[in-house]
Amino acid sequence: MVSQLKVNEIIKQSGSSITIGEDGDTVSGPFTNTPMFHVYLNAHQTASNNAFTKFQGDIVVKDTDSAYSTSDYRWTCPSGKSGTYLFWWRLFIHYSGNTISLSNAILKKNGSTITGTDNGDGVGANDGSLLKVPINGTFVVDVSDGDYIELFGFATTSNSGDYLFISKSCGWGGMKLTGA
Repeated sequence: MVSQLKVNEIIKQSGSSITIGEDGDTVSGPFTNTPMFHVYLNAHQTASNNAFTKFQGDIVVKDTDSAYSTSDYRWTCPSGKSGTYLFWWRLFIHYSGNTISLSNAILKKNGSTITGTDNGDGVGANDGSLLKVPINGTFVVDVSDGDYIELFGFATTSNSGDYLFISKSCGWGGMKLTGA
């Protein structure tokens, strides 16, 4: 036997959520994508040629569950918040030489690479001007309580020179997907 409840409006009596069903499912906010965070880089960050460098986002724009650490530059899934998450990033690489032969970014979960994006080979400026190369990406991944996510960038430059992640042009974030 199936039961149905049809109403035009439900008004909560108190609190910030409504409990539905025997399992105590709640509806809040309405249906927010939290936890979520967004960080960016306040000052240029130097990165070494031909080596993966952890992105050190130090300005927190939003962090609903205080899960991003500006001391180890990682987001850790809060207790009771496991699920499917969308992560996004933008690294803007700046190099004073005239060739970047490879550039990419990778996302790691618990220290292991889960995805990456690259800008391909042979990005150069024939006139010797400064190179500015964006690397953007998004990825959907299942995350369990206590899992941590980190962002790394990589570039191979001419003359083996260091490059920079550009302040305020680089950032990343993530959010839990509702209904996933």
